[in-house]
Amino acid sequence: MRMRRCIPRVEPGAHMDASLVILGGGRGTRMGGNKLFLSVGGRFLWEVMLQRMAPWFREVIMSVGPRDVGPLSGLLPPAAPGGVPIRVAVDRSEALGPLEGLRSALAEARSGWAFAVGCDMPLVQHAVVRKMWSLMESRSMVICARLGGFLEPLHAFYSTGCLPAVDDAISRGERRLKGFYHQVEVTVVEEESLRYLPYRRSFLGVNTPKDLADRLDQLGAAPPWVIE
Repeated sequence: MRMRRCIPRVEPGAHMDASLVILGGGRGTRMGGNKLFLSVGGRFLWEVMLQRMAPWFREVIMSVGPRDVGPLSGLLPPAAPGGVPIRVAVDRSEALGPLEGLRSALAEARSGWAFAVGCDMPLVQHAVVRKMWSLMESRSMVICARLGGFLEPLHAFYSTGCLPAVDDAISRGERRLKGFYHQVEVTVVEEESLRYLPYRRSFLGVNTPKDLADRLDQLGAAPPWVIE
């Protein structure tokens, strides 16, 4: 039997009653280094993301692999902009993929919901996120967009009630974020619902040095940029 969820109130301009989860467990092979430590004009990319996104949420959880927790902990401020608390969730293994990163973050979340985004997605749009949040239904356990016919697991909302299904999927050897979707109630946000919003740029990531240069232009940030 699938659980039914209570719908949190949505108040314009207020925090969403959810945790911001920044997934940073990947190796970034196409970029030439771990994107978690990508520096843009003297600031880490996650710092740029915190500056923009942290004030929308109740807390921030940085989800990282075991080898990155030490270096990251020495860099994180005590709180994000607006005084939003920051905590670190650590994967149990480097080899379990992004689904393990989501699992560790959901296990740490103090809110009933988490908004998961990759550490290489600096252009997430507030209007798009809030629109997705507003489409939550009582049965929702995942809220994700479908773009070009494909579900987008980042960025998306996940209920902490997904944890049993996530654990089950990992135990079966699943690594993909969408690998447990068939076990839970997924609210799909179609492009038609987002058409008046800047939704395409909201889902853009940084996979190559060219991507980074393009995103810098869109952010209005100036080079230099380096992999630390």
